[in-house]
Amino acid sequence: MTEIIAIYIAAGVFSGFVSGLFGVGGALALAPALIITLTIQEVSEVHVMHLTIATSLATQVFTSALTTYLRHRAGDLLWPLVGRLAPFVAVGAVIGAAIGDALPGIVLQVMFIGFVALSILRVLAQQSRRTVSGTSRDPSVARGPAVWFLATLSGASGGVLGPGPAILLAPQLRRFDLAMPVVAAANAFLAGLVGVMAVGGYIVGGFDEAGLPAHALGYLYLPGFAALTVGALAGSPLGIRFSHTVRDRTQTWLFIGYLSAVLAIMVYHTA
Repeated sequence: MTEIIAIYIAAGVFSGFVSGLFGVGGALALAPALIITLTIQEVSEVHVMHLTIATSLATQVFTSALTTYLRHRAGDLLWPLVGRLAPFVAVGAVIGAAIGDALPGIVLQVMFIGFVALSILRVLAQQSRRTVSGTSRDPSVARGPAVWFLATLSGASGGVLGPGPAILLAPQLRRFDLAMPVVAAANAFLAGLVGVMAVGGYIVGGFDEAGLPAHALGYLYLPGFAALTVGALAGSPLGIRFSHTVRDRTQTWLFIGYLSAVLAIMVYHTA
């Protein structure tokens, strides 16, 4: 069990780092680690993906809260920007949690892989069209049906799979020439909001399920949650510090590389 806890803490540090760097909330980094460790612990495959998503969402609440505070202190967080997006993301997250609870674990796993693959393609396509440097701080760009739809969809995808705002909204916000630190700060806040709105649905949805591991609150695996959170809170400030030392465009390519690594691990584990 000591080795398992060490893996959780290490995964938490990494998820906190990428949360601070990209504002993704850490769920993408946590999913492969949780799937591997829960499988090692011989948890039923039927429940592995639901436990993974619920525990990731709960951890990202705390990671995102710290990242949001640190981004605010660094001057990266535009409150008018997140205020425009938050209501749509919150509604989507509640809908997504209800959908995720009803889906079989294998379906969630395949959806997760497909979502990450499509996200890589979308970010690559957006990157190839970029000709601006990303210097704007104008929150009024976040308006119109297309932005509202993407915000709702990002909340729903976050509620179903864990990742959401950083994947679906980030390319759109970058298209508006918002600087990467500003986008990462907004993503961090919205990822935490998704966690708050969705994790309760997974907890309640798992109350009547048989075969869950000991110390699980519904689909929330408490030992993993505690160890991951400790690590994530340590890693988040490191990610933010690093984000201010690399160029805007470099951060985007690092994000693509990060998504590609997650995709490779998930495909390998599923095969």
